Amino acid sequence: MMNLTVSGFAVRSLTLASALMLSTAAFAAPDAQKIADAFVAAAQARGEAKVTFDSAKADGDNVTLSNVKMVSKHGGDVSIPAVVIESPLERTSGGFTAASIAFDGGKVVDDETTITWQKGIFKDAIVPAPTEINSKAKITPFSNMEVTGISGGAADAPAPVTVDAVNVTLGDVIEGAPNDGQLRISGVTIPGEVLKADEQTKDWVEQLGYDKLTFDVGIDGAYDNSKQSFTFRSISFDGKDVGKLVITGTFGGLPRDKLQDPDKLSELAATATVDSAKIRFDNAGIVGRIIEMQAKAMGATPDQFVEQISGALPLLLSVVGNQGFQDRIATAATAFLKDPKSLTITAAPGNPVSIMQIFGAASAAPQTLPDVLAVDIQANQ
Repeated sequence: MMNLTVSGFAVRSLTLASALMLSTAAFAAPDAQKIADAFVAAAQARGEAKVTFDSAKADGDNVTLSNVKMVSKHGGDVSIPAVVIESPLERTSGGFTAASIAFDGGKVVDDETTITWQKGIFKDAIVPAPTEINSKAKITPFSNMEVTGISGGAADAPAPVTVDAVNVTLGDVIEGAPNDGQLRISGVTIPGEVLKADEQTKDWVEQLGYDKLTFDVGIDGAYDNSKQSFTFRSISFDGKDVGKLVITGTFGGLPRDKLQDPDKLSELAATATVDSAKIRFDNAGIVGRIIEMQAKAMGATPDQFVEQISGALPLLLSVVGNQGFQDRIATAATAFLKDPKSLTITAAPGNPVSIMQIFGAASAAPQTLPDVLAVDIQANQ
């Protein structure tokens, strides 16, 4: 009985000790030097830059690289006070994964330009091994990247151009490659001093009455592997007191292997198609300012200028050589000029039209293109 008791106690003790050892291993601090070395190796994999740092320290689950510098062969040297790698885990193939990699307070400098930012982060990061990078392995490096508080410009610029935030999201990862992505560039501000510093833009900026330009840019798209097609859900430019331009469309005949191989991109012309496309512009002030500027130059009122342009449209559009399309343009343009709200151009062919067919029509009979693509134009819809 005593032996049985001792044996049971021993088993329980060994089990507890094993659990404690496993627990300690699972929550052990990462090897800061290994993680740092992998970070540097990946950054230097293609021989384009030399990367250095002052120290690498583990703090709980995180590794911090201090005073990181990347000296590029082609200019644009990067300096970051601290790169904080959250919960890095070594990969069996080399490199590591991390819950996030923060790179706040960085700077990029070349001979002419300086760019700084306040906050920067990669989420769900993958830092691959150099062999993977050089072999162009399919790896999605992050699920989300955001950089905020960006400011930059030439050394002799009168003021910096600023950007509130740049955000990139990658998703629907299949075999290492993302099939869905969004880019958002928010709060781009170009000061009036910068716009007016260029002689080519100074006059029209002053005449249009802009003291600065502020705008957002966005790209949102997805690839459908089964259909070998890419859809731009939105390519947008939205300028304050200017207007919003949005382009959407679906393009087929795009095999993944050719899209991902720079050497095969030229082959896509033989298979690519236009399935549908739309361009829409919503006026937020720019059209009225242009009309007023042009009317003033002609010594007329804005209403008189619109009437003159509307009356001249049939003659101006005669070069198109497609009477039906000319009439649609004239009708929409006249309505838009008199009440500039929105203008929409659509291409909606019943069946996908190949790029080669479009090129052929453009060179042999350009007046047929609107019919080939079933182009329509509408105002204020």
